[in-house]
Amino acid sequence: MQLAPRYPDAVLARTTALLVPRHGILDAATLDSVRRAAAAAPLDARAYLILGHQQLLDSMPDRAVATLEAGQRLDPRQRLIHLLLLDRYLRTARYADAATQFSVLARILGAAQVPIATAMAQMMIAPETRAAVRRTLRTDPVLERSVLVALARSDTAPDAIFALASPAARKDAGSPESWGPVLVKRLVDHGRYADARSIWQRIYGVPPAQAAALITNPSFRTRNTTPPFDWTLTASGLGAADIRANSLVVEYYGRDSGVLASQVLVLHPGRYRFEFTVDPGKTDGAAKLYWSLACGIGTGERNLAMNVTVAATAKPHRIVTGIVVPAGCPVQTLTLRGEAGEFPSPLSVTVSDLDLRPASQAISETTP
Repeated sequence: MQLAPRYPDAVLARTTALLVPRHGILDAATLDSVRRAAAAAPLDARAYLILGHQQLLDSMPDRAVATLEAGQRLDPRQRLIHLLLLDRYLRTARYADAATQFSVLARILGAAQVPIATAMAQMMIAPETRAAVRRTLRTDPVLERSVLVALARSDTAPDAIFALASPAARKDAGSPESWGPVLVKRLVDHGRYADARSIWQRIYGVPPAQAAALITNPSFRTRNTTPPFDWTLTASGLGAADIRANSLVVEYYGRDSGVLASQVLVLHPGRYRFEFTVDPGKTDGAAKLYWSLACGIGTGERNLAMNVTVAATAKPHRIVTGIVVPAGCPVQTLTLRGEAGEFPSPLSVTVSDLDLRPASQAISETTP
């Protein structure tokens, strides 16, 4: 460039680099050199970018759009042209064209896709832009997922998000990196526990009969659902809890205390009956396993409502215990916890057929 400063490529490269720091304001001599370079290199998109932007500054928007669109056809990856056209399309209500620009920019910018998805999410909510954005997203599932994730993080109502999602996106909602887990987490973080559980069931298509159960998957079947409203199972130095043959097989190493299995519940205040079956296991009595129910989630657990020992015996046996969920306890965590003794001692048990129901219902079913 220094050896041939008037060479078209040198002029266009130098001037393009000046656009952002100078906010597009160029002196007359620079513009004249760009026009000469454009005449000498008519297939270089940078000339269309510079001159199109100048036409915008000169209040010639229609001419500027035509110039910028011509430059975009020459170089579809020119980011500044995309941004300038996007701005004009939004200002002139050309929403379908704006949505297309968003989609292309998302592919070009890659790591900067989050702000693009956020902007498209706002357009997706607005009635005047919704249809255009939805048409664009139908052709770009990756961008649609990003937009729905942005909506899930926002205050958008869950029903509105489901309505905006395509059938493919609704089917994809339960994927770990998709918008469903984000929406559930947002509702949980806002203390909307019953709504979170209901939306979680909707995302995973839980049948009504199963959705009505107080515990998800009490028979320990292999399912596609995920925490927090299905089982979180441990496989670590603490031990391992694994679902096999409709049972929870627990190998607790007895070296440290900790949680082996857990699930978030949403129970109303009141009395309940909790039952489970324990198959024969191995233990020397030093280590212990407990089912516990406490108010709160994770580190916020408090107000222990139940703590019952899972004892390994010589033959299968059924354990029944009562639970009282106090007022002011809108969410609970059901936990299978191992408690280590003074010396490490392993413990192996198999738990099956969990049953949790209101105490009044349990009494009525056993009354002749």
